[in-house]
Amino acid sequence: MIPPTGARPVPEDVRTSCQLWCAALALGVVQVVAVLLAQLGQRGELAREMVERAAGTAQPVTLAQARLQVLVGLTVIALLWLALNGAGAAVVYQLWRGKNWARAVLTGYAFFLALGAGLAIIGKSTLSGVAGMVAGGASIVQAVLAGGAVFLCHRIDSEPFFRPGPR
Repeated sequence: MIPPTGARPVPEDVRTSCQLWCAALALGVVQVVAVLLAQLGQRGELAREMVERAAGTAQPVTLAQARLQVLVGLTVIALLWLALNGAGAAVVYQLWRGKNWARAVLTGYAFFLALGAGLAIIGKSTLSGVAGMVAGGASIVQAVLAGGAVFLCHRIDSEPFFRPGPR
């Protein structure tokens, strides 16, 4: 990304931070794909559980309806996750432009990622097998990248770039 003409140059720490954030967002896509593949493999079990839960209610659900609902639910989750990743990329672009609010938002997001990585480390996951390992590993590496990106954005050399003034 090249800054506009006449703008202050982006400090090397901020440039590296943006690159780390892009890598973390890419790992977020890997993580959601792994989770969705694992859930798609279990969609029959999820549908049967849904039918069993709805059996005693006023509106029972057939197995075909439950399978469709599971598939639609997983599709919605995938689309929402991708939209959130797109929003994250937009915030990273604002970080590149020197917006202090973007730095604050991404710092909060890094905290959220660190919590997810902590849960992955202690094994609090509903996923098992290869997909669970890929999702957990992606979560941990994503949190490490985000932590490094936050550190770089809060270094003394980066601070003046985020202060108000002409860009």
